[in-house]
Amino acid sequence: MFRAFAVAFVSVLAIFAYGAEVIEGSLSCMKGEKYITIKLDCSKLVYKKDRPFQVFLDKAARIDDWEQESLKYFCLKFNEETYKAHLSAVLDNSKNSGTYELVIVPLTINGGGSIKGEAYVVNSETKEKIATIGFKAEGDDNDAITLRDPMKEAGESIGKIIYKSIKK
Repeated sequence: MFRAFAVAFVSVLAIFAYGAEVIEGSLSCMKGEKYITIKLDCSKLVYKKDRPFQVFLDKAARIDDWEQESLKYFCLKFNEETYKAHLSAVLDNSKNSGTYELVIVPLTINGGGSIKGEAYVVNSETKEKIATIGFKAEGDDNDAITLRDPMKEAGESIGKIIYKSIKK
């Protein structure tokens, strides 16, 4: 009995080692929405718990607009997960916008480029926070588009939980 419990527990931990989960609020507000505007806020991002993010950026050559390019990969993977619900992630400069914004806030990045962070579903007009999603995503440290890999993974996992919340 203990062995079966231990195996189940380790399996659950493996699933959540990288992925996303709602840690506050509800995503039910997204039901019926057509668009959600995606934004990236790296102002709180630290490298290896206590070093400035710039130290990580200086490890390799980066393109100038890496933030916007990273978000394009987030949107691509997010939209692959939410298309059945007719919900599309759009960039902040899009002519399409929705009632809500999803603000991606990476908080820590390790030496290998993997990130941990939060994503906030926010009312576009009032800026009221509706829900908080915690996420972890693997990455690398030498990509010219700095957060491309973790944004792809975060887009997929956050898209999945939003889709599950609105398909109910």
